[in-house]
Amino acid sequence: MNPHKVFRTLRSLTVAAALLPSLHAQPAPNWQPKLLVENALLLTMAPEQKKPFLGYMLIAADGKILTVAVGAPPANLQAQQVLDAHGHWIIPGFLSAHSHLWQAAFRGLAADSTLTGWLDAVYRDSGDKAQPEDFYWFTLAGALDHLQHGITAAYSFNYGSAAACSLATNVAHSCNGYAFQAEEDSGIRFVHGFDAGKATPEGVTPAYTATQARIPLKAFLDYAQQQSTHKGSGQYLSTMISGYAAFSNTERQAYLDKALMDEFHLANQSHYLEPPESAKEEQAKFNWFTDSGLLSHDLIWGHFIHTTPEILAASGRAHTAMSWNPLSNGRLASGVADIPAYLRDGIRVGMGVDGEASADLADPFENMRTGLYAIRDKYESATIMSPYDVLRLHTLGSADVLNVADKLGSLEPGKLADFLIIDPSRFGPVTDPYASLVFITGERDLESVFVGGTLRVHKGQMRNQNITKVDEEVNRRVARIRAEK
Repeated sequence: MNPHKVFRTLRSLTVAAALLPSLHAQPAPNWQPKLLVENALLLTMAPEQKKPFLGYMLIAADGKILTVAVGAPPANLQAQQVLDAHGHWIIPGFLSAHSHLWQAAFRGLAADSTLTGWLDAVYRDSGDKAQPEDFYWFTLAGALDHLQHGITAAYSFNYGSAAACSLATNVAHSCNGYAFQAEEDSGIRFVHGFDAGKATPEGVTPAYTATQARIPLKAFLDYAQQQSTHKGSGQYLSTMISGYAAFSNTERQAYLDKALMDEFHLANQSHYLEPPESAKEEQAKFNWFTDSGLLSHDLIWGHFIHTTPEILAASGRAHTAMSWNPLSNGRLASGVADIPAYLRDGIRVGMGVDGEASADLADPFENMRTGLYAIRDKYESATIMSPYDVLRLHTLGSADVLNVADKLGSLEPGKLADFLIIDPSRFGPVTDPYASLVFITGERDLESVFVGGTLRVHKGQMRNQNITKVDEEVNRRVARIRAEK
């Protein structure tokens, strides 16, 4: 697609080079649809619409989809801008159900380590030495990188364990506050993962319980709501608890997390059963989740690799979810999650690219390939999981896991217009579009990224973002941290 001929306005007005920053479409009434995309091969991922079709999509001024239909649009249909896709492919934006956006600052660390050694390098030797403001730039870098790779929404685990994080008294100047600002400024949609802090074992003083933990959480939730309302971007999807009960030395952590979830009506994503060396120890803590009431529809398992039939059955009965992270699981030698078994047991599954210090590349296409091939290797079967299956998990599956399937994950009327344009010219003759998307597509084939019908990325270049400044800030701050060793 020629970027100099992508957009035209109606009323017989042609806007040359509309993708360039200096030129804009003619102003139109707010009630008029925002964008009409025509002549596109649409792979909507809508549950009842598996077959791709050549058609058009109409997007309202508020960024929601009005129409998705076969064929050419009616001749009298008007919009502020019209995009002729020239037969290129359109799919929903990817969702990462499990990301650590701030880790984009620390790629490549502990290259030959499994999770335990990697944690020391990324957290103890790096994250723990960061200042609150550092997390603005680290998180912004990660969010922009996600967008450049076609991820339009992500669950972001945010860091609250560094000494500097716990000392901040002003929410806006806390690690969570700075991270939230970066998430908003990036243009990505996000679930903000809040680290509620670690409960102290019974009898240990000073005690840290739900009574203490609710104070910073309530302050953050009020701040996030205020900021989101003020900006009106619609990017903030929710806050969830970043649960660490399995990493805790006390069962009280599970009860602390559950009390906060109940009071503030929050879901929880807990890292669980990731490294093989601690599998038995973590399996023995499963009753912490059942006894506390954490095991429910509001619980998302993070990684969830070294399970047992009993754990799977109980998780399925409780309608829990899990985030599958093939790239980081392979990089850290954590193992292969038995996704077909999880689905059979009724566990809801989404996919995540994890942190850019463990997966190193926030590329959903690589993530899908890695996961699909690992499952086929595990089962020694080429039919156990299809390209369509894994694409669904990284779109509508992840939206379901994050409780936003009513807004995201497929291209359907009423949902938000987050979508990608794929240039298929490198694919050759196509017999199965889903196979081409999963087996062949790479970063160079990703032409454009739209969020809410607004162009965010074109041919790898961010719109309205100074990537050079972001990189300079990240590099300067990481250099300071490394100098402290």
